[in-house]
Parts: sequence; structure tokens; C-alpha cells
Amino acid sequence: MTTIITQRNKVVADDPEPDDVMVCVGWSGPTDDPCVRRSFVTRHMPITAYQECLDWAVGIADQMSHPLYVMPLSHADIFNTGRWTPYRDFIASMNDREREELRSMIVTTAAEVMRDSDDPEIRAEMFDLLRELKIVPDENGVTADR
Repeated sequence: MTTIITQRNKVVADDPEPDDVMVCVGWSGPTDDPCVRRSFVTRHMPITAYQECLDWAVGIADQMSHPLYVMPLSHADIFNTGRWTPYRDFIASMNDREREELRSMIVTTAAEVMRDSDDPEIRAEMFDLLRELKIVPDENGVTADR
């Protein structure tokens, strides 16, 4: 864990671990009403944006009344905290046509990222996703029987 002291505040950053996949910045603290706490969390970004998130947090820390926290997250962190429960519930409530449209958007986006990205790791991740969705054959040549 790293603590960066700014002119009038601080940023506490957990160091990323090998299984971390996302990062976000959070803040929490009391409000003028002593019975109310307020907090926010930025959007979740890929772990490759860790330094960008850290730099952003340090850049705005002095404008905040409480410390900022840079939080790398693994899949276990994400799924075991219930953060994605509203999304899972939303997808579970979709009918077959809506789920197929969502799947189609995911496949199209993954193929475009795989085609357009200059980063070989990102292209490999998209290929693995397409393989998992059975769009491209696995190592045994098996695809979906759709």
C-alpha cells in the first residue's frame, strides 16, 4: 500500500496484484449532517489504467475533504462484493431476443477490438472471449452448434 501526501490531503493506493483486472477510485466521508456519510466510486477501468487513476486521484486530492483511495480489484473482489449484482439481475430479466442482441453486441465489439487494437494482450483477451462464446473454434476445433 502506498500513501501519497498532497498539499492538504492524501491518496491511499493499494498496489495491484497479478490477479487484479480492474481499478477504481473511491472517497468516503461524513457530510454536514453527522448521521450521514457520503461516498462515491469512479467507473471501473481496466487494470492497465492503474497509473492513470492514481495520477488523477493525486491531481484532485486537494479539492476533496477526505482521502481518496485507488482500489485495484480482482474478479473475486468484484463478484463477492455484490457490485455487479444489479447487472446480473438485469441480464437475468432479459428475454431471449434481448439476450441475443446483447450477445451480438459483445461479439461485434470483441471482434472490432481484436481487429483494431495495437496491444497484443488486448487482442489475445478478445480472442479468448470469442473462443469462450464459441464464435471461434477452441483448440479441438469445436464451435457452438447454433
